[in-house]
Amino acid sequence: MKGWLITHGNCLDGATAALVGEAAGLTPVFVEPDRVVGGLEQVTDENPIYLADISLKPEDWPRYQQRINFVLDHHQSALKLRGEPRVLIDQARSGAHLMYDYAVSQRWIDSAPAWERLCLGVERYDLWKPRHEWGQNLNRLFHHLGYDWYRQRFTWGYNPYRPEEAALLAQLIIDESRFVQAHLNTAIRHHANLPFPLYGVRLQDEGPINIICHTLIEQGAALVLVVKPEGRLSARSDARVDAARLMEELFQGGGHARAAGGRLRPGQDDDIPALLTQITEHLNGLSRALPQ
Repeated sequence: MKGWLITHGNCLDGATAALVGEAAGLTPVFVEPDRVVGGLEQVTDENPIYLADISLKPEDWPRYQQRINFVLDHHQSALKLRGEPRVLIDQARSGAHLMYDYAVSQRWIDSAPAWERLCLGVERYDLWKPRHEWGQNLNRLFHHLGYDWYRQRFTWGYNPYRPEEAALLAQLIIDESRFVQAHLNTAIRHHANLPFPLYGVRLQDEGPINIICHTLIEQGAALVLVVKPEGRLSARSDARVDAARLMEELFQGGGHARAAGGRLRPGQDDDIPALLTQITEHLNGLSRALPQ
């Protein structure tokens, strides 16, 4: 074994980074982005540790930097580590794409069209780029069938779907449309004291957050806050709100400017109107702090 790869759990981009890592001889450890220190603590041997699609908070970096061989991340919240040794932050690429390029540069794996096609398809979806539909469909199957299926089917990069997978995908899309509409019907709108609306959505089970949020954004929302099970939060926004900064400053999280995640503090109320009011007060405070 070459070492360990700590990467984003429950995420297609992180799972694809893990596939690349396994092909290169690394053992994946899956964590949520705000649980990276816990992942590091799981590693008790002296084998090298790599991070992909996640990174440490600046306050944790001095303690762990000598234990980490390399960090490959693409989130806005990781920019504070840019310039540190053995750290590469590139917002133009996904975590999986960064991991693939790094593994090839280290000659752990050979470059191959199948790997490149898989990583680019996942990247288009993860960064919500044009022509992201293939990656979106793969994400549907990944969340339904799990990482073990994903590893079995895409161990060496892209593979065409089997007939039974295509049939399952069609059914998942039908089920997803019902799921999305049900959550759109219960979304809570908050417009007080801001020149633009915010929305909140409570998610009882994991589901297609991007579709729910981007539908509301297309209808005028500046930010959509999703309250997920176990106190986790996701946010999607348009150019009027920096979701990553908001998640960093209020909810112990981070991510991209338009897509970020966080977590409620222990004991913090998960009432959506209260959370939207808190966000409103924070955004108004930021606005007052700007030079006039």
